[in-house]
Amino acid sequence: MTVHKLTVPLGAKSYPVIIGSGLTSGEKSETYLPHFKGLRGVVITNETVADLHLDRFLNLFAGTEYEVVPLIVADGEQYKNQETLFSLYQQMFDAGLQRDGFVCAFGGGVIGDLAGFAAATYMRGIDLIQVPTTLLAQVDSAIGGKNGINLPVGKNLIGSFYQPRVVLADVDFLETLPDDEFFSGMGEVLKYALIAGDDFVSFLEMNDQQILAKNPKILAGMLHLCCRIKADFVARDELEQLGVRAILNLGHTLGHALEKTSAYVGLKHGAAVAMGLVFAAHLSVEAGVLSTDDLKRILNLLHLFKMDLSVPAEIQGEKLLEVMARDKKTTAGVLKMVLLRNIGQPYLSGDITPDQILAALKKCQQPLEL
Repeated sequence: MTVHKLTVPLGAKSYPVIIGSGLTSGEKSETYLPHFKGLRGVVITNETVADLHLDRFLNLFAGTEYEVVPLIVADGEQYKNQETLFSLYQQMFDAGLQRDGFVCAFGGGVIGDLAGFAAATYMRGIDLIQVPTTLLAQVDSAIGGKNGINLPVGKNLIGSFYQPRVVLADVDFLETLPDDEFFSGMGEVLKYALIAGDDFVSFLEMNDQQILAKNPKILAGMLHLCCRIKADFVARDELEQLGVRAILNLGHTLGHALEKTSAYVGLKHGAAVAMGLVFAAHLSVEAGVLSTDDLKRILNLLHLFKMDLSVPAEIQGEKLLEVMARDKKTTAGVLKMVLLRNIGQPYLSGDITPDQILAALKKCQQPLEL
């Protein structure tokens, strides 16, 4: 199988993203081991991933000079908090981790965020490798250096930008991924398709059955498309100061608000993003910039991948509006949202009125009309 390689070009902080099958097993797996400053490290993962894949991953280090200690945390977004983080700091210290040590983030988006922030802040920063095991992490969160923890009042409000040394995206891990986690990842994939435009959307429309069957070759190609887009945005606006990287938040303003109102329990991130994409599409129509033909194509695309989800009717629009107003993308009291002029033409808008938002939310609480 072809191995896809690309570079996130950030000067001295540039790093490779390697995508394929069998990257973390087999005779040539040592080729992908990063060259850290030191030989002692920790693998941070959760209980679910540990049961499925930890032994296989630790075998990468068997017979080498590396000394690696696994650190296992509880599984779930609700554990991406200060208590878990400080417990990890203590365990890292107890494992003898020094400034030349390293952290392997081995899991999904929660582990990537949590372990990434631990690596960024322990002894003012030690080496980090991202080994994402979920579709969502492989196509999005493992790349770009964003990490952090949640506060009770909001998601990812404490964090930093800290780039890994390498990202290894092995599609073999997706074989054991539960359906709800796979579809959660597809929420982020669909976001990238709407940002990228017709070619990516057409790829998904033509390969929907192969993707749903988890064909490794097609999945690797899909991952490569997503990661290439992410790498480009990160290279142009690493610290999200120019408004360029903010485009990657398409679907996330409402998505994060929905996660907050559910207390991060029961609603997968990608499913929340998918609802956010429907919302962004309807809001773009309300704003007079997106055609109804493009809206229909977007809704059909979501339907192909079983992401045609409605915002729960019991959630009040005014409550969501209040939560969105506290979003990180609000500056000087103005909520900025990513809208679509066309598929493939996203833009950042600060001109949306509360009435337009409530009207779009109302449409998102009804069954989708295809």
